[in-house]
Parts: sequence; C-alpha cells; structure tokens
Amino acid sequence: MSSLHISQNVKLGQTISQKMIQSVKILQMNAQELSDFISELSLENPMVELSPESFSDADEMRLRKLEWLSNLDEQNRAFYKYDREDAEDTGFMNNVGGRRAETLEEVLRLQLLSGHYSPREMEVFDYIIGSLDDRGFFVLPASHLMEVFGMSEEDAESYLKIMRDLDPAGICAAGPRECLLKQIDRKNDPDWDIERTITENFLPQLGKNKLPEIAEKLGQPLERIITALERIRELNPYPAQGFDTGEALHYITPDITIVKFPDRFEILLNQFSYPEIRINKYYLKLLRSDCDQETKTYLNAKLRQIEEAREHIAHRGRTLMALAEFLLSRQQDFFTHGESRLSPLKMKEAAASIGVHESTISRAVRDKYLQCPWGLFPLSYFFSAGLGSEDSEQISARRIKAEIRALIDQESSTKPLSDQKICDLLQEKGVAVSRRTVAKYRGEMGISSTRERKSWK
Repeated sequence: MSSLHISQNVKLGQTISQKMIQSVKILQMNAQELSDFISELSLENPMVELSPESFSDADEMRLRKLEWLSNLDEQNRAFYKYDREDAEDTGFMNNVGGRRAETLEEVLRLQLLSGHYSPREMEVFDYIIGSLDDRGFFVLPASHLMEVFGMSEEDAESYLKIMRDLDPAGICAAGPRECLLKQIDRKNDPDWDIERTITENFLPQLGKNKLPEIAEKLGQPLERIITALERIRELNPYPAQGFDTGEALHYITPDITIVKFPDRFEILLNQFSYPEIRINKYYLKLLRSDCDQETKTYLNAKLRQIEEAREHIAHRGRTLMALAEFLLSRQQDFFTHGESRLSPLKMKEAAASIGVHESTISRAVRDKYLQCPWGLFPLSYFFSAGLGSEDSEQISARRIKAEIRALIDQESSTKPLSDQKICDLLQEKGVAVSRRTVAKYRGEMGISSTRERKSWK
C-alpha cells in the first residue's frame, strides 16, 4: 500500500517590483536621457504638464554661478551658455549655429561632375569613394576593382589615377608616404627635392627623429634636415582630415557641477536641462468631479504614474547629491589643485559612506559627467586603481600620469628626460614605479619616446 507524504518547504526570495525597476532605470539616466524620458512621459500621459521655464530666484543664482564657472573653463564654455529666451526652441545647446561643412564624398563627387563621365564610370568612382578609409586612403589593390567590375588592370589603374588627381592632394593614396609625395610633387618646386627624397626613403627615421643619421646619409648639413622636417610637418598626411563626417555634433551635459569659490566649494545638480513635471489642472479638476468610474480609474492610474516618476527623479537627485558630497570630501585635493592630486577610490567606499549598495553607486555613475574648474570628467574618473608608494599609501594611476606629463612639460627640448630619469624623479617624490610602468603610461598618453621628443635646434 502506497502512502502519501505531504511536505512543506519554505523558500525566501526577493521580488523586484515594476516600481523598483523604474527607479533603477531613472537612476541610471544621464541628464539628456532623463529629459528624453520626461518628454516621452508627457506624450503618453495627458495629465503631465511640463514647465521648462519655472525658475526660482535660487535657480537664477545657480545659473549665474554656472556662467561664472564657464568663464574659468574655456574648454567647456559651451556647456553652460543658456539663453532663457530661446529655451523652448533650442533647449540646452542642442544645435550648433552655422552652415554644415561639406563632407569629403560631396567634394569628390562635385569635382567628378565636371568630367562628364558616363553612369557606368560614375558607378566605379562611387565605389572607390565608398571604399576610402577614414583617413582618405584606398588601401585595396587595383585587382579588387578588376574583380568587382570585370575590368582590365589598365582600366582599374586609370580610374584610380583620376581619383588621385582630385583635391585634396593625396586623396585615394595607398598610405601616408604616397599621400605626402603627391603633395610635394604638386608643388613642382626643385627646392623641395630634399623633402621628397626624405619622404620617399627615410620616413621611418624621420618619425623616430633620427635627423643626424639622415643628414649623414644624404650628405646634407643638419640644419637643412631640420628645415625639411618642419616643411614636411606642414603637409597633411591624412587627406580626409578636416572634412565633415556627416555625423551630428553632440554636447555632453554634465549632471553635477562643483564650483570653487575663494573660501568654499558649492555643488550644483543640473536640473536645467530637463523640465519640471507638473499635473495638468484641468484633468486634476476632472478627477475631483463627479465623472464616471472608468474615467476616475484611468486618471488615478496616470496620477500615480506622475507621482512615481517624481519620486524616482527626486531619489536620483538625492543620490547624485550625496555622491557629489562624498567625492568633494574624498577628492578635495583634486578639486583644489588639479588632476595631479587625484586619490585612489573605490565604489564600495562611496557605497559604505552613503549607505547604499555598491550597485547603486555603479548605476549612479553610469554615463554621467561632473564639471569643475579643471574640466569635464566622467564620474567613473574619480574611481581609479592605485599603485603602492614608499609610505604604503596608494597613488592613483591617473595621478602618476599627471606627474609624468608635468615632468615632460618642464623638460629641456634639447635634453629630454629618459624613462629612467622620470622614474628616479618620481621616486624622489615618494612614488615607487618602475621604468616599464613609466614607459607604459607615457605611451598610453600618446607621448613620444625620449629620442622622438629631442629637438636638434
């Protein structure tokens, strides 16, 4: 006889509500994404009324402080020019005035139109233009055109020659050397013979600043090679440079601004790039009237949606303010003196200080920027790894890079510092790094080697 056993298991689980999901999403939004979210909400919810120009006296004071800050930071001035009279039309630096520059494709096709080419020929030219890389080079062999269009090698080379005779000089070249030679040849100047010889035969040595070696091999005085280097540098190695890419410019809107006054710092949250959510008075009055139950149910749901959105946006603001206060407290040397004083910091330290989970800090940091007198920085910039120093403290990798750059900026151009010398100077400052680390960071910052930085003047 079989028996029936009944057992009960108790399991603990966490249910994530839709409200929690929405709160997390809004916390992750940067200023522009939040503005887009509010705009979409206004289109979907008839009870939403947006008031983009509801500025209080305190807001006016903050705007003046933002203008003051922008005067300190020329590089990011555009982020804080805000014209209230044009707010509805232009928003917060959404557009850049002026006529759009021409693209490289437009310039090339315009030149080809004067050649009265057949549709078949224009098809080949269009294919070549579409195959140019972002430098303006055609790196494919002529045999590629032969295979695609079933043409002879002579015809393929003929098409490429026509393209290479267009402006800008060097377009459709196979690489930088061919591009530079094309520009030199167009000068048709015997005084550029040395420059042509160097470009054709000694470009690698030129890039490594081995000017004495080039002078010796060419039997020329060093001064002439120095002059040649300066003249070659005036040429454009990348013909596509300077043309409009066809992509719209996007300005980064900072979510946090830290203003430095003579006696204090002040934190400003960017609440000017998105409108305030208000409740439409007509629908609110309708809800309080004797309307039918179906209408009341609908309007109550829309009202709750607005209240929850307001609550989530307020929570986002409180979290960002708490994070900004923490960063100002822990990175005050940075905000006072600049990048060289950035300290290592981990997100879990911020989470412990603010009293939230580390994942909350990660979401709050995502795709957001902080503006201060030293520039515009992603919030993730302030959370960095570190290296050991002699006093067992950690030194930020970014701080080490700033120290290396400062040393190189102050070096003699005729006697640049070697990586080992930089290493020794850092050791004197109490920063223990190896020569290999110095070389690695220097390369990451795009700074040339000692030989390449040396000036022969």
